Amino acid sequence: MNRKDHQVFFTALGFLAVLIREGLQEHTALGAMTAARAIEAFCGNALSNASTRNALSAEPLLEAYIAELRDVGPTKLLYDRQTLFKIYELLLIQKTRFEQKALYECAGNDVIADHIRSLAEERIAREAGL
Repeated sequence: MNRKDHQVFFTALGFLAVLIREGLQEHTALGAMTAARAIEAFCGNALSNASTRNALSAEPLLEAYIAELRDVGPTKLLYDRQTLFKIYELLLIQKTRFEQKALYECAGNDVIADHIRSLAEERIAREAGL
């Protein structure tokens, strides 16, 4: 769900809460919008805190896995799907930062422009395939 979907959902919950509490009256819509904002703020904080905890917990797992990979060799990752994706995402971010650093240090404007064109074409191809 995107942010707009969440807003519609929270508005519906707010309307339902006000309707149950007060019945259908002239100010029901205003009460529903106020309740929706409160629900959105609460859920937004809860989601934000949860994703922050998940992101923080994935980094030590990644570092432990890398140390084990260096010392022992390939081992099986026995984590849930969400944790595996967090670890994967961290590795992709690290790889991208490494590649960007190398590009910034030695590439000329033409090379950077070629990379931009290539990435834009990849995006167009992905969007066409959707």
